[in-house]
Amino acid sequence: MGLVNKLKSDIFNMFGKGVNRHIIVFESDDWGAIRMPSAKVLHEIQKIECFRSHGDCYNTNDTLASNDDLELLMDVLASVEDKNGNPAKITFNCCVANPDFEKIKANNYQEYYYEPFTETLKRYPHHDRSFELWREGMRHNVIWPQFHGREHLNVPMWMQMLRDNVAQAYHAFDRGFFAFDVSLPNDPRTHALQAFNVLHKDEYTFAIQSVVDGLDLFEKIFGFRSFSMIAPCYIWDGDIECAAVNGGVRIMQGGHVQVVSAYAKSQGGKSIRHFIGDKNRYGQLYLVRNCTFEPTQSSLFNADFCMAGITSAFKFRKPAVVSCHRLNFIGEINPANRDCNLREFGRLLKMIVARYPDVEFMSSDELGRIIFEETDNIK
Repeated sequence: MGLVNKLKSDIFNMFGKGVNRHIIVFESDDWGAIRMPSAKVLHEIQKIECFRSHGDCYNTNDTLASNDDLELLMDVLASVEDKNGNPAKITFNCCVANPDFEKIKANNYQEYYYEPFTETLKRYPHHDRSFELWREGMRHNVIWPQFHGREHLNVPMWMQMLRDNVAQAYHAFDRGFFAFDVSLPNDPRTHALQAFNVLHKDEYTFAIQSVVDGLDLFEKIFGFRSFSMIAPCYIWDGDIECAAVNGGVRIMQGGHVQVVSAYAKSQGGKSIRHFIGDKNRYGQLYLVRNCTFEPTQSSLFNADFCMAGITSAFKFRKPAVVSCHRLNFIGEINPANRDCNLREFGRLLKMIVARYPDVEFMSSDELGRIIFEETDNIK
């Protein structure tokens, strides 16, 4: 970690709620959500002029986690133990649904339909044991799901693009794909994945209902309510927090900066800075990511970079909350991406337990409950 980044990390970690324990939380987003359906689709869209994002590291590597992806990741997590004998654990921030492309097309793009991600998995070629591996990982305490949204998609914008015959949307739709850059007249939004980035006030109704439905579907799939959530693309407004707290969400995960929606900005709203342990008007707690393990995004964000962030967090008595997107652990399209990153992740875990033998691995909701217990006596 360079001097400038180290200073930034130290400054951020000076503020917020401290804990007198070496706690590490790995937060990983987009589990369950479609990204690039296959290498075949990737090769097809790379030939289509209107896709400006075809070279981005997400679309060239990320897809639903296969059997192999999950088994290999769980092996690495189980390779170390914390002071309590617990293995390393990743919070799987999960989008519980994806568009039902067949039903949408059959209705001539006039209505939106979705399906649980567990149904989507059934159509992918190397995923027949995928969801059972999720359950196995939960039983062995190496993965723990939390809520990321119903789907990782701005549905009203996407459906309008389809109805308006926008070529980009149609090319993607026909290939079971929706993760593309957006450039529309009089619309400042930049990506179809920005689920809660509403442009008009009336779009809040859909966004709020997607949170309500998504939290109910999460419980149906996993058998418990999600105690935390993170908004897709780190963009959300207070209305989303209100819907979430009514659905049992007491913790909002995120970065140091909460980006507000295009509509909120048009009304004078500005980005909001958060620190670990801050609370909103609904009594929800903010967890803030203060460490980074994202080697697919950049080789700079490797184990050493992450370890420097963890050291900074612990120096200021903060839990280390590590951003580590699903992207880094996926090899279905590009096996080398997964294999190289898992070796690096294993190296990080070994460094952690060697340097901090009293470390404790936790999920996001477990850390949040500890902070609540120290402040509000909420368990």
